[in-house]
Amino acid sequence: MLLVISAAFSQEIEYSVSANAQGLVYSGEESPFWMHSNQRGRIDEATNYSSWITGTGIYDFWYGGKITAGMGVLYHDGYTNEAKLDEFYVGYEDDRIEVYAGSKQREEYFSGISATNENMLWSLNSRPVPGLSLKVKPLTLSERAGIRVKASWEEFFSDEHERYIQNIRIHHKSLHFIYSGLRNVELVAGVHHYVQWGGKSPEYGELPAGFEDYLRVITGGSIIGGDGLVGEQEVNGLGNHLGGYEVQLNTSLSHYDISLVYNTLFEDFSGIKLRNTPDGRYGIYIKDQQIEKWVQAFMYEFYFTRNQSKNYPTTDGKDNYFNNHLYRSGWTYENRIIGLPFMMLDEDRFRVAHNNIVAHHIGISGTAFYQYPYKFLASYRGNYGAKAGTSKPLERIISTYLDMNLWQEFINVNLQIGADLHSTSTESSNVGIGLRLEKSFF
Repeated sequence: MLLVISAAFSQEIEYSVSANAQGLVYSGEESPFWMHSNQRGRIDEATNYSSWITGTGIYDFWYGGKITAGMGVLYHDGYTNEAKLDEFYVGYEDDRIEVYAGSKQREEYFSGISATNENMLWSLNSRPVPGLSLKVKPLTLSERAGIRVKASWEEFFSDEHERYIQNIRIHHKSLHFIYSGLRNVELVAGVHHYVQWGGKSPEYGELPAGFEDYLRVITGGSIIGGDGLVGEQEVNGLGNHLGGYEVQLNTSLSHYDISLVYNTLFEDFSGIKLRNTPDGRYGIYIKDQQIEKWVQAFMYEFYFTRNQSKNYPTTDGKDNYFNNHLYRSGWTYENRIIGLPFMMLDEDRFRVAHNNIVAHHIGISGTAFYQYPYKFLASYRGNYGAKAGTSKPLERIISTYLDMNLWQEFINVNLQIGADLHSTSTESSNVGIGLRLEKSFF
């Protein structure tokens, strides 16, 4: 009887296992920008070899819900040489909610050709942080008016060892309204709020992490009141607050899907009031509904972070995106920027050295000769330093990247070519080539 039950249960489980191995060589001390950026934390700037194996399982219930579980192991050389968990999670999903516990790789948006994925604050640049996640899928508020709402609530717990404040927590919540009352138009508008809080400081010891402190963190009251002081290090609030407004207009024309994207970012009350305008992300995404086209998807994005509330500075001066006085490692995880990768760390990979930027980014994906899927990225950015920056760029950089699937039979073989061209010196320019092998077993 047990064998019969086990066999019947196993037939309901869908599972898959895939293994990847990737090698890179490059002319500089570090690989070209797009060869290590937005690579899900599997490759750092000095990596020459990376491999990971991932397994997932899905059990479907008769009413449409499903239990999901996944685990992956990662090893790469470079600045760290160690094996670690690429992801590990268990979750539940149906047509109303999605919940998981553990560390889960984030969903890819815009065909993987955006410079920052879903928004400016959390990209694919680092490994996923372990925690608990609850997402409410779009619920209808008014069917006649075409209004729906979706939301999320997440609590993450950093397991890093090499950061200034240990054992920090990250709170995240979001709320978005979706309007589809007009024919062929969908308007999505909402806000994200993130907070790094708690942890143990080498200077002040255990930081506030009680229930009352949590209430202050989730309500954002400490941002407005400005009374979250720890050793007189924080003047804007308890914890390191980040957030941003989002507006996305989706429509279609002929056989093309079109999205117009706008993101803001804020770290204090002046940003909440949009006093740092025009800082943010401006983009357009176009995808062909017909498959196997030479150009399947195209995206252009413009990033600007030079205002930094310069006309409305707080008591500690202008904005200093992704940096923080108390949480000195900033908006990072394992020495990787969590958000927009154009905001770069210093040479010690500790503080954000470039958060005052102007950047143009183009992404293209398609199928060359109707047989070879590819992704091409090209970006130009001017770095003006950090904390208000300079009047002239410290450097201008053009970064390009091509990832093409050359073979898809017994094993997938992808070739990558990347290059950086620096304005400061030809010695800083860099070119690299990589090869990735992928094999799916189930």
